[in-house]
Amino acid sequence: MWKQVIIALALLGLALGSFACGPKPTPTQQREASIKARTEVFANAEAIAPLPQPQNFPLRKALVEFTEREDLINHPWYTYILGQNGNVVGYYVTKTVPISTCNFLSSTEVVDSTTNGKVVLTAPSLDGIYYGGAGASANCGFFFFDYATNAMISLSPGVLFFSSDQPLRLEAAPILVETTTRR
Repeated sequence: MWKQVIIALALLGLALGSFACGPKPTPTQQREASIKARTEVFANAEAIAPLPQPQNFPLRKALVEFTEREDLINHPWYTYILGQNGNVVGYYVTKTVPISTCNFLSSTEVVDSTTNGKVVLTAPSLDGIYYGGAGASANCGFFFFDYATNAMISLSPGVLFFSSDQPLRLEAAPILVETTTRR
């Protein structure tokens, strides 16, 4: 009887060993199995927590109002300048919110098809200067125009500010532009 038990255990060991040492799945088979497992888990997640069906869209409505307010003509903005400690230094009454100096009115790329394939190259901006290119990033400041005098104010990169379409109840003095005759 012991012989039969030993033989049965040996055969069981060989069967398990050959199964464990069988052919390994290919990388494609592993990827497909992984994708199938994720799909099954995601289906289970959707069954437990289905996608909501929004009805009110308050964020979209806020973006619409944001765009409409930016589109108003002759609408003052209040741009508060902050010191390095976060305190309000003062504010400008401006024609617009501050605009990045890295914004352009024209494309700064041109597609060159004269070579084999297409290559995207840097094109000059409307001011006749090439900016960035080859994946370079610029250190952009901001600019705006004073509401009362039309003076252009340029803020260096790193200047902290925020803007509002209404004056805020903060202890801050207006930063006024002195008008002079232009040369």
